Order: sequence, then C-alpha cells, then structure tokens
Amino acid sequence: MKKESKLWFDLAEEDFHNMELMIKEKSHRASVFFAQQAVEKLLKAFNIEKKHKVPRKTHKIEQLLHDAGLKGYIITVDRIEELSKSYTWVRYPDLSTRFYSKKDITTKLLVTAKELYIWVKHEFKNK
Repeated sequence: MKKESKLWFDLAEEDFHNMELMIKEKSHRASVFFAQQAVEKLLKAFNIEKKHKVPRKTHKIEQLLHDAGLKGYIITVDRIEELSKSYTWVRYPDLSTRFYSKKDITTKLLVTAKELYIWVKHEFKNK
C-alpha cells in the first residue's frame, strides 16, 4: 500500500474503532462523528491507492464515492447525503442535540456508516 493511502486507511480504522467505543459509551453525537469520518477517510485512501488521485478536500461522502468510481452499493443517495451532513451538524449544539442525542435517532446513520465502511473496505481489497 502507498504510504499516503496507508495513513488515510489507518486513520479510518482508528475512527471506526472510536465509533464503536462511542456507541458502547452511549455518546451518540461522537459515534456519528467518528462514523462519518471513518467512511470519509477510507474513501480517501481508496482514491489514492486505487484511482491514483489526490482526494478532494471535502467531507461529502457522495463526492468521494463518485471519484472512486464505486458502483453497485445498495445504500441510497439520501442516506449517504445524510451521513455527509452529520459531519457539520454534530458540531453545532442546537443541531447535534436535535438530531444526534438519542440512540433511536442515530441508529439509521450508524447502520449506513457501518454498511458503507464494510462495503468500501471489501472493494478496497478486491480492486
């Protein structure tokens, strides 16, 4: 693996692990933050390693997926865009309290992030 893509990949793994820790601690806002970051960083690693591209400086997962040329994922664009929005929304107390303060609210986002992360990681190994 290229040095730069390995850096992104390792950070993605760390963020995924942190997401799982925050879920156990019932820190819903933090779990969503780390979930979004894990997917974003894994896609950046993919774009460096497999597409030989410098990744965009963006937090929009849908743009990084497009750059990666990954097709065939079963997660809807709406769910992916919602995960992308969470990067910003967790930073604002009024929005994070409204959208990320309870398990039942964050579950859908965390499922989206986990499914997408596992799928991209699988594609990473197979391409």
